[in-house]
Amino acid sequence: MADVSGGTAIRPASMEQPRLPTGQVIAYGSGDLAFNLYFTFCSLFLLYFYTDVLGLSASVAGLIIMAALVWEGITDPAMGVIASRTRSRFGSYRPYLLFGAPVLAIAFIAMFLPLGLSGNVLAAFCLATHILFRTVYTVVNIPFVALSARMSADSLTRSRLAGGRMLFAILTGLFLAAATLPLAARFGGGREGFLWVAVLYAAIATLVLLNCFRKTREAIGEAPDAHPTFGAMLRAVRTNRVFLLLLGATLVGSVGYAMGGKALLYYMKYYAGSEKTITIGLTVSLAAAALSMLAWVKLTQRIGKRAVWLSGIAISATANILIFALAPKAGALLYGLLAVSGVGNAAFVLTFWSMLPDTVEVGEWQTGLRAEGALVGFLAFTQKVALGVGTGLIGILLDLIGYVPNVEQTPEALANIRGLATLAPAMLAIGAGVFIYFYPLDTRTHARLVRAIGWRNARRGGRASSTQTTDT
Repeated sequence: MADVSGGTAIRPASMEQPRLPTGQVIAYGSGDLAFNLYFTFCSLFLLYFYTDVLGLSASVAGLIIMAALVWEGITDPAMGVIASRTRSRFGSYRPYLLFGAPVLAIAFIAMFLPLGLSGNVLAAFCLATHILFRTVYTVVNIPFVALSARMSADSLTRSRLAGGRMLFAILTGLFLAAATLPLAARFGGGREGFLWVAVLYAAIATLVLLNCFRKTREAIGEAPDAHPTFGAMLRAVRTNRVFLLLLGATLVGSVGYAMGGKALLYYMKYYAGSEKTITIGLTVSLAAAALSMLAWVKLTQRIGKRAVWLSGIAISATANILIFALAPKAGALLYGLLAVSGVGNAAFVLTFWSMLPDTVEVGEWQTGLRAEGALVGFLAFTQKVALGVGTGLIGILLDLIGYVPNVEQTPEALANIRGLATLAPAMLAIGAGVFIYFYPLDTRTHARLVRAIGWRNARRGGRASSTQTTDT
C-alpha cells in the first residue's frame, strides 16, 4: 500500500496493535497546548474582555460568543467529512496542521485589534472577527482530534493519547489562568495589553502545531481510493447508539461546564474578593486538575472510562454544591473546594475525548465505514453548540439579574451569580451522568471489536471494509 502518511504506510486496524512511541504521544498531546492557548483563553477571558475591557453589555457579549460557537459547531461535521475524504502524501488529517496553523494565528490576533471602535460598530467587528476565528479553528482542530483514531486502534493507547492531550490542555489552562491578566497589565493593560498577549500566544501555538505535524503519523486508515459520501457518514453516525449516548452526555455536560466556568469569574471578582482572586482561583483549580490527570489515566485502566466519568461527576458536583451552601470568600476554604472541583472536571475532559475514538470501531463494525472524521465533527458540533448556549445564557442571565460591570453588585445579583457558578454546573453534570450510566462499551469489549474487525478485513483480503460507502 502506498505511503501517504509522511513515512508510515497507512493500514487497516489489525488484531495486534503495537505500542505507540512515547514521543508520538507527547507530540500529539502537545497539540492541545496550542489549541488551548486559543480555546481556553476564549473560554476563560473572552466574555470578560468583551464586558469589562471593551464595555459591551453582558447580553451582547454572550450572544456574540454563542453565535460564533454555534457557527463553529455547524461547520464541524462538514469539516469532519472533508477531512475524512482528504488524500495527500501527509495523510488525511495532518496537512491541516501544517497549512492551517499560521492562518489560525492571524485570525486569533484579529479579534483583539484596538481599532477605537464603539457601539454597534464595535459589536459587529467583534462578531465578524470571532466568527472568522471559529471558522479557521474548525478547519485545523477537527482534523487534529480525528487524528488520534488513525494513530492507534488500541483503546488504552487512545486513553494515553487523550490523557496526554488533556494534561497539556490543563497545564495550558493553568498557565493562562496564572499569567494572562498579569501579562495584559504588563503589556499596557486594556485593549493593547490583550492584543500583545494574543500575539504571544498565537506565535507559541503556531510553533507547537507545526511540531505536532512533523512528529505524528497516521498508522491506520482506509484504502487510498475510499471516498465516503456525506450520506454514508450520516448513516454511520445515526445508527451508532454508543456514540449517540456520548453525544447526549457531552451536550448536557458542556452546557453546565460553560455556565459554571464563565460565572465563576464574576463570583470570584465581585463576591469572593477581587480581580486578583480570579487568577488565584483559576490557577488552583487547574493545577489540581493537572496533578490529577495522570491518576485518572491510570484509574481508567483499572475501572474503565465510564466509571471514571461518573466518579468525576460525583466529585465536581459535590464541590460545587458545597461552594453554594457555604458561600466562601477568598481563602483556604474556597480554594480547597475549587481544587476538588478541578479534580472532578479533569475526569470529564479526559473521558469524553478518550471515549470518542472507541465509538469509531462500533460504527465500522455496524456499517463497514470508518467515520472518525464525521463522528469527531458531530461531537464537536454538539460541544460547541452547548458551550455557545451556556455562554449565551450566562450573558443574558447576568443582565437579567442586574449585573453591571466594574461596580459593586447588589446582594440579589451576588446571590444569583453564586447559583450560576455552582448549582447550574452541578445539576447539569449529574444530567450528563444519566447518559453515561447507560454507556455500554468497556475496554475488553472494545478490544474484541477491534479483533473482529481485523479478522473481517483479513477475510476480505486485507482491504479496508470502509470502502463500501456509496449511497444506495
